Order: sequence, then C-alpha cells, then structure tokens
Amino acid sequence: SSGINAEYGVETADAGASKHYPVQASSLKKGQHILIKGRPCKIDNISTSKPGKHGSAKCSFVAIDIFTGKKSEAISPGHANVDVPIVTRKEYLASGIDNAGFLNLYDEESGDMIEDIRLPEGDMGDKIKGMVDADAMCMVSVIRSMGEEKIIDVKEDNNKNY
Repeated sequence: SSGINAEYGVETADAGASKHYPVQASSLKKGQHILIKGRPCKIDNISTSKPGKHGSAKCSFVAIDIFTGKKSEAISPGHANVDVPIVTRKEYLASGIDNAGFLNLYDEESGDMIEDIRLPEGDMGDKIKGMVDADAMCMVSVIRSMGEEKIIDVKEDNNKNY
C-alpha cells in the first residue's frame, strides 16, 4: 500500500480518530505492528502451531514495544482478529528548546508549531540540543501511536535552503 515507510513499516496516512483496527492474526508478518495488552509493539517473531484434533491453529507473537523497547508475547487463534495499532511517523524541523525542556518543532507540511514533545534524554537529546544550539537544520522523526509519541531519529538536513 502507499504511504508505508519501509524502515519502520509505518502508515503515514492519517487514519482518522481510530487508534487501532482489527486484522486476522494469521495474516500478520514480522515487522508489522500489533497491540499487546494495549501497548503498540513491532512483531519480532511469529510461530504458528498446527491445529489439534479439536481447535484451530494458534499464532504465537513475540513483539517489542515501540516506545519502551520491552519484549511482550501474545497467543491468538489464527482465525481470530487481533488489534493492530495505527502508527504514524513524521519529520519536523527542531527550531528551539524552551526552558521546560520542550522542543519547538515546525511541521513543514501544515506550518504548525508543535511544542508538546520533550527533548529526549541521553545521546539523542544531546545530539538534538547540540544541533539546535549550533543553528543546524535539525530534523527529528516522531512516531505516534495509541496517544503516545517518541522521537526515534534525528539528522541534519543540509539540503534545505531557506
């Protein structure tokens, strides 16, 4: 389908107010997303057991939480529906950091300023701060799902001439 970011397998189209949608368990593949205990996870491994005398094939999922990195497992009958979270990824230009540690992010598509995402801790935050302080073209990638958001990537964009 169009609008898929190959690296993260992320839908970029806005899917409206819904945060997740049902998908038949047996149709999911490694690298896709699944909701486990209400958490958006990226599927790391799937194993399918053969159906027994009574019952149906079961799909066993091992998946990594896209926000915390925590591993989760879930088992579902292959014919049953599981919930797949809607995950979006968007790039913003970081133009500053306020006193409370929130980034000033510019959405080049809509022209909006996003000011509710905190500077991440650790190396990523240090890198962003260094680039913003140096007035570099700092592009941050933000993933959003299930009402949460996280900066997952930062890079300098030298191709933009303002």
